[in-house]
Amino acid sequence: MLRNPWIRNRFTVTFGSIAAAILVWNLYVAVNAGGHIHGLVMNGDGQPVAGASVVLSRKTVASVEKLAETNTDAKGRYTFDKHGQYAIVVTATANREAVRRTIPLWFRNQDIDVAPLVLGQ
Repeated sequence: MLRNPWIRNRFTVTFGSIAAAILVWNLYVAVNAGGHIHGLVMNGDGQPVAGASVVLSRKTVASVEKLAETNTDAKGRYTFDKHGQYAIVVTATANREAVRRTIPLWFRNQDIDVAPLVLGQ
C-alpha cells in the first residue's frame, strides 16, 4: 500500500511532467541564448570563399532591415554576436554572386550554426 497516493495521481504526473518540460526548455534557452551566429561561405566547387561580404538582417513582417556586416576569413568563416532577433536573414555576396537564407529561430537571441552558403549554384 502506498503511503503517498498523490504521487501517482494522474494530475500530479501530468502537471509534474509539464513543469519538468518547462524547466528543461528554460535551461536550454539559458545556455543557448548568446546570439552567436557562425557559418561558412563556399563556392560551387565546395571551396571556401575568403573575403566574401556577409550581411545579417532582421526579418520583420513587412521588411528586411540590415543589422550588421562582416567579411569571411581565409577559411570562408564568418561570425556575428548578440543579434537579439527572432528571425534573421543572412546574405553572402562575392564576385557578383549572392545567396540569401532566411532563418526562423525558436527563441530570441538563439545561437545558431548556419548551413554553408554556397555561391554560384
